[in-house]
Amino acid sequence: GGCIHVKHHNFDVLKGDDLIDVESTISVGVIDNLLCIFSKKAETTYFLDVADIFSDEHRVFRECIKRIEPDIHDENLAFLAPQYFLDTSGQGLLYRVVLSLPLIVKCVSPTAFLIPFLLRRDGPRDTIRKHIMGRFSTLIEKRDMKSLRTWLGVVVDQYSKSEVALKFDYESTVKLLSKCSLVSVSDIEDADESKVVGHIMVPKSCGQILTQTEILQMILLPHALSAINHGNLRNLRFISSLAIHYFVELERRRIAPSVALQCLIIALLRRTGENAELSSFLSARQSQWTVTRRRRLMSLPTATGMYFDNPGAIPYAETLFLIATEKVDGKASVPSTPSTTRQLISYATIILLGCGATFLAVRCLLCAGLLNDAINVCTKKIKPNNKPDTEGTQFSEGTKPKDFFRAAVSNANNQSSVAERCKSFYHLHCFLKQWDPSTFTLESRKIKVSPRGGSTERIRKTSFRVAEDFDSVIVEQSAFAHECPRFPDELFGGKESICCKKLRAMFGYAQSISTAGNKDNNFARAGKPRTGGARGGGAASFAKSMPNINADSD
Repeated sequence: GGCIHVKHHNFDVLKGDDLIDVESTISVGVIDNLLCIFSKKAETTYFLDVADIFSDEHRVFRECIKRIEPDIHDENLAFLAPQYFLDTSGQGLLYRVVLSLPLIVKCVSPTAFLIPFLLRRDGPRDTIRKHIMGRFSTLIEKRDMKSLRTWLGVVVDQYSKSEVALKFDYESTVKLLSKCSLVSVSDIEDADESKVVGHIMVPKSCGQILTQTEILQMILLPHALSAINHGNLRNLRFISSLAIHYFVELERRRIAPSVALQCLIIALLRRTGENAELSSFLSARQSQWTVTRRRRLMSLPTATGMYFDNPGAIPYAETLFLIATEKVDGKASVPSTPSTTRQLISYATIILLGCGATFLAVRCLLCAGLLNDAINVCTKKIKPNNKPDTEGTQFSEGTKPKDFFRAAVSNANNQSSVAERCKSFYHLHCFLKQWDPSTFTLESRKIKVSPRGGSTERIRKTSFRVAEDFDSVIVEQSAFAHECPRFPDELFGGKESICCKKLRAMFGYAQSISTAGNKDNNFARAGKPRTGGARGGGAASFAKSMPNINADSD
């Protein structure tokens, strides 16, 4: 096994009687990490892969590769066994024999596992990757899962022995999360070897193994993209099965699968409509974390790590939110069920909260339109801002009261009845009143209004008007109303409806703005909100006036 036999066609020219001792029958050397043995008697050169000869791994290709050397030798070339040719004419140039990997690959069956042999060669890394990618592609096109599983088993065995590769993948696969989400498939190269291999960067010390980064970029991602672009759901499901098998092979050897690989599996299962498999995958991961956490509390050894042990856990959870909120379409995509989407968001939220990224979890929930979930997280995990001058919480961007309000407005646009919208806004008001009371503190600020009665929203959109066309008016309303100047009156029957007026009062919006005086003194009077808008009295009366709203409901 691990031997290449090259039978010399024109042996009379290769004898080199003037340069080789007639009594000598064997010459030994090294070519491209292979033991090279030239036998004059057999008129053959043997190339031996020592790593294969002394290996107990029977899953690799172990048959002899036999080839007849073509008749291309010049009579002026004298063979210096075992690996040189001397040009006896002219200036005596010396040529060194090299292996042709394309010819070797061509002589071997497509199902033969030649990957370790190729990885041990000293040729350009990109060239070797092209041959490896081509052989994997051949099996994927034939749907030969049996051979692929065998190949991946050997690849993972060799990968598990390299600490450098494990550390590299553990830290660097985070950059692949965007591609593995399959949200923007245009960012992924198609299954073209020449386009893919040039973008892969791995340490030189990982030259004889295939890292998770290479498996993702060379095999799984390109073929997943190809299936999506061609609308081939069957091929996409095959790649999903292959990715899951690779994941299982890693876990069997107690190797932590990279966050990029986990992200790709989730994206593939969701796109292919495998809701039961996706639910099982997420549940299994959470069960592992539960067991690990309990064993750590008891100071027992654990085989697996927690999600917060991984440096890419937070970006991974953010990417899962993108996958969950993406609108899947296309021939190679099947919409997932709402329950699966809900479970995926819950899974991502658990990761963020476990990593201490509470504000980020709230922001992601608001972006996903899950207002009540975001409120529950704030209530349980974030300290209320009831002492703004001393111990108050500093809210990060995306988790301020205005962001909750915008999420409520977005949800209200998808709600069918005014009663549902009123209930949602009332719940938001009760939360903001307890979580950040300073939101409804009355403040007097100067705003610009049109003398003709134009609203601030209309003024903002009118870019061609000059400053002299507006009057500055001091308006007293809540700080919240100043931050979100436009209230969605149209969602509650218009500005003159009773519901709209009471909601505006609850959130501290001025009921009307009318200019008084003239342009020279820049003074105007604004109708103050009702007392309940800033001090909370109006909220209770509003709840009582709406029989369809339960003041204590979530």
